[in-house]
Amino acid sequence: MERRSQARAQTGAFVAIAIVAVVLLNILAVKVLHARIDLTKRGLYSLSEGTKRTLGRLTDNLTITIYWTPDQPAPANDDERLLREQLDEYVAASRGRLEVRWVRTDNDERKRQAEGASCTKRVLQTVNTASDQANLAEVFRCITFSYLRSTEQIAFVNPGVEGMEYQITSIVKKMIDPERAIGFLTGHDEGSPEQALPYLSRILQEAHLGYTTRTIDLHGGEEEIPADIKGLVIMGPSRRIEERELRRINSYLMRGGSVAVFAGGTTITGSDTRPTAARAEHNLNGLLEGYGVTINPDIVLDFQASDSVQEIEQGRARIPMFTYPALAARRDVGGPGIDTAHPAVFRLPGVILPFVSSLTINNGRARENGTVFTAIGRTSDRSVLQRERFELDAIELLQRRQQIFGNARASYVVGVALEGQLRSAFAANDTDHPPAHATREHPARLLVVGSGKVFHIDQLRAIAPLQNGMPTNVQMLLNVFDWLSQDPDLLAVRAKDVSEPSLQAVTDTRKQLFKWGSIIGLPLLVGVLGVVLMNLRARKRAEITL
Repeated sequence: MERRSQARAQTGAFVAIAIVAVVLLNILAVKVLHARIDLTKRGLYSLSEGTKRTLGRLTDNLTITIYWTPDQPAPANDDERLLREQLDEYVAASRGRLEVRWVRTDNDERKRQAEGASCTKRVLQTVNTASDQANLAEVFRCITFSYLRSTEQIAFVNPGVEGMEYQITSIVKKMIDPERAIGFLTGHDEGSPEQALPYLSRILQEAHLGYTTRTIDLHGGEEEIPADIKGLVIMGPSRRIEERELRRINSYLMRGGSVAVFAGGTTITGSDTRPTAARAEHNLNGLLEGYGVTINPDIVLDFQASDSVQEIEQGRARIPMFTYPALAARRDVGGPGIDTAHPAVFRLPGVILPFVSSLTINNGRARENGTVFTAIGRTSDRSVLQRERFELDAIELLQRRQQIFGNARASYVVGVALEGQLRSAFAANDTDHPPAHATREHPARLLVVGSGKVFHIDQLRAIAPLQNGMPTNVQMLLNVFDWLSQDPDLLAVRAKDVSEPSLQAVTDTRKQLFKWGSIIGLPLLVGVLGVVLMNLRARKRAEITL
């Protein structure tokens, strides 16, 4: 008996020591070493490599101050803990360059500090569980940033802090590299940011992305493309771009520039439900064919199209628009849809390409000098082409859809990307004397999508009511900005999926396996294990000799 009591005491002491050791190890790891192990498949509780690289570029101390009202109403009451844990990761990755200060606005002095930092109080609903009454409480949820002589602010952190990493890292990157301008070509009736994209400046400001937009007029080729822009966007030109201007664009690419072309092979007039199309006059093929890409003078009609809200004779109505191909995330390599591995459309559930033209690819030219070629978008295999000059009626297309798409078996490339040592489209007799090709140290980037209306406000108004939150087309535009600016850090952060994981469908066979495995399999397994243990004990008893 005494020996058994001693063994129990030793076992209890060992277990207690082990528990204390595990607790102390966790405290040391989290509070002192700021070390945690993220076991989630998508890395939800750790920083992306892009954020770590950005923090590694800090040359001075960065101070982040959070003005936060304690004991906020559910479900926002858990945001403080999640934000603290995320900022602890920032501190650990900054190698001493980042300081985080928390100001809990629980008294008048700290509230004045928050107001002095230009923080804004907002109303959140609170519930008094004792009296079972709902109250309104004004709270601070404000973050300020101070680095060198610049300051930035998130005036109010919306409830639910998932996805905050991209916003915080964007601000840090903006403070390190404050000037990041994206140019938009003008002078040929293109869509300008002010007219075609009136929503863009607000989105860039609210998201603290650090991008600015600038119109670029080459004046018939007299002017060069400024070297200080991060990329050039050509969106829906309807008038001819002269060859001298195309040569300027080519020279910009050959020196390591980035260009995104959003243009169709037809010019669309009239309403979206009754459009008239004619061959486009923009002359972009005079440049693009030199890289192995041709925008065809057609429009792709796709049975897998998006609904949209349009004005028809009966008023505003939701109707399928076969001129609005909806490209979902690609399932098979080389198949229909968008290649979500490419940064321009990374992890997007899909995009809608109104009035998109097909692209013809000269593979030999497009892949010359080791250029990386990617077909980022392809319509469904139930697509047909409408060529040259024509008129369409959305209601008539809907009525004749079986006749139009009954025998359709074709899929068309509508978006491509080229990156690397792109060969000059004007290799001979170029007055700008660009290199014969882009270099490995300064690779060129070219994105071509056969629609000039992907981001246009008129088309977004038609599809936005059917999408929750920010339209995926707008998310694609922000991705394109990151890709043009050759910013792999922000692309890595934006790529992190922080949405709620969806449950995968379970087949009937697997359901039956789970069912009978639980009813029969587990009890049988426990019984077999019991028999095995009983036999082992019987053998041990038989081996005991007195």
